[in-house]
Amino acid sequence: MWKQGEDILHAAFGESRFPVHPDLSKALNNGISNRSYLSSLGTKRLRAKIAHYYTKKLNKKISYDQVIVGIGSKSLLYSIIKAIDGDLLLPKPSWVSYSSIATMCNRGITRFDLDKDNGYKLNIESLNNAYGSAKMNGSNPSMLVLNSPNNPVGNSFCRSDIELATSWSKENSITVLSDEIYSLITFKGNSHHTPLSYYPDKTIIFSGLSKHLSLGGWRLGVAILPRNSFGKQLISKFESIAGSIWSCVPAPFQVVGETAFSDNKSIEDYINVCANIHRIRTHFIYDHFQDIGIDCPRPAGGFYIYASFKKWSDRLSKKGIISCTSLSEYLLDKYKIATLPGSVFGDDPENLCLRISSSYLDMETDEAAQKILDNYNDGADEKSFINDHHPRLKLFLSKMTDFLNTVNK
Repeated sequence: MWKQGEDILHAAFGESRFPVHPDLSKALNNGISNRSYLSSLGTKRLRAKIAHYYTKKLNKKISYDQVIVGIGSKSLLYSIIKAIDGDLLLPKPSWVSYSSIATMCNRGITRFDLDKDNGYKLNIESLNNAYGSAKMNGSNPSMLVLNSPNNPVGNSFCRSDIELATSWSKENSITVLSDEIYSLITFKGNSHHTPLSYYPDKTIIFSGLSKHLSLGGWRLGVAILPRNSFGKQLISKFESIAGSIWSCVPAPFQVVGETAFSDNKSIEDYINVCANIHRIRTHFIYDHFQDIGIDCPRPAGGFYIYASFKKWSDRLSKKGIISCTSLSEYLLDKYKIATLPGSVFGDDPENLCLRISSSYLDMETDEAAQKILDNYNDGADEKSFINDHHPRLKLFLSKMTDFLNTVNK
């Protein structure tokens, strides 16, 4: 519809849209003549840079030989899930690719509910019950996926929840797959907590450059594995899988990675600026949703809001809206608003949840994205920054308000 010229308010794409930092463009240009095959694990220089970077970020000693790189974090998730025997424990809701990767790896999936009545916190009772039922039914759950800050919910798991989850995982010899791709977009006033701090023996961290540096198409993913025999076995299996499928991360982008993970002050400042812009824009939507009665947890990082319309289920049913999918389709057809239904994230369709992404509104083109960055850097206060430079974000909220007004008539 967009390509056909229709004016769609795109709140569905989960892609950070900021310009490429000039030091990273320069690094890519400097590395462009690198054309030879490299180690499937990544160059030692890059892995050492990553290890040093995350040692500081996570306050946990990490060695280069724990680090592997891949074609985005998806290739790493696929390889590690393929390398570990057993099935996955997935929160409900959770990012769509976890389940599709599990299916490709012929791994079973057991979902457990997050506590939707309490900001979608981790619910250890739900996790334990799901685990017990799966075991009784003959499944072999061996991996727990945690994602914080979270896609699609937008929240972050607190320290106590992470401690409980890792303690439970240790008791049951479960490997924790900790997707921390949004960790560097944790909003000020919130803290990022990693399972690595509490369960280093069987925690694997996944990250990359796509979100905090807006480099989704450059495909450089990172994984940090335990420094023990278990981690070494996984690295050996990963090397076999990567070597058979993609050989190595393209050499020029490994040069980019060296710069991205080099403690470059300009890049670090840029990450913080981009994270703050995400916060301002995402919280503006959240605050408006609260004003008009839409239930959703307060975002703590990333650029997502997980909105529930269940309180209007009876009235929505009169419009033929009986699931999150029909709700999403209705908003697209009637209001030209694109969203993602909660069911694609494994949620129950009757919960009438939508994932709203703030990342594309008013940043649909590279020129528009640069303008938003420039406007922020001009030093306007947060209110003026939104009111003076975000017409499409405000149009989106106006249309959502109009929609609810028709529902409430």
